[in-house]
Amino acid sequence: MSQNPTTHLEKLQADFQAYLYDDVKGAAFKAQIINDQKVGAKKRLGIYYDAYRLRIIEALANAYPKLKALLGDDLFASTARTYIDQYPSTFRNMRWVGDKIREHLQKTLPQHPVAAELATFEWALGLAFDAEDVPTLTLQELGAVPPEQWGGVMLKVHPSVQLLAFKWNVILVWQALNGEKAPPKAAKLNESCVVWRKALDSHYRSIEPLEKLAIERLIFGLTFGELCVFLQDESIEANLTEEAAMQTAAQYLSSWLNDGLILRE
Repeated sequence: MSQNPTTHLEKLQADFQAYLYDDVKGAAFKAQIINDQKVGAKKRLGIYYDAYRLRIIEALANAYPKLKALLGDDLFASTARTYIDQYPSTFRNMRWVGDKIREHLQKTLPQHPVAAELATFEWALGLAFDAEDVPTLTLQELGAVPPEQWGGVMLKVHPSVQLLAFKWNVILVWQALNGEKAPPKAAKLNESCVVWRKALDSHYRSIEPLEKLAIERLIFGLTFGELCVFLQDESIEANLTEEAAMQTAAQYLSSWLNDGLILRE
């Protein structure tokens, strides 16, 4: 009984995919390739095998240009190839193929800890750019709210907002590479930053621990009154007065509104 042509094609496609992932596991597909004197099965198969990897390496370089500059072409390419082997792509969109680079770098390049954190930073910038396009609250809109109602104004961050914590001087390294300068040597530098999108550009800035704690709470939603209470409680440990805590809350809110961090609901 002859095999259903559709079933045969599906199996052939599955075998071809298995070969692209792993030439050893793809033995079933290789066995079906006719050898000839003109090109030869091995060379013909190698063209597709390499093209698959080169295309993904190109996509990874687009997603992580500063990481590539830091590692250099050769180390980046070899790292990308081992990444492809260990994390076969499950996405139809090549944009997302590099979502596990950080974990891979932590395992394969522990001697370069800045690399993994730099990958985290670059990926966050990309996520901010791709985030949902929703309106943000402006200072002018908030100014239209009567002062006695400010305490009930709900504050929630824009979908593009991400908080990052680094143990190394990643931002300084990124800034140097972005300016096409030699990066500084890796150095321990505990630092937090916020990443977001404003208009059509991704932005970032370093933040102090207290602001980081405040933004963490805004991710889940917080009224301005609740924010003030939170900052007052946190400021007690810093020996700040209630008035100073209120001023801090106002300064944070003004900065967040100007930066476009707060979602308009």
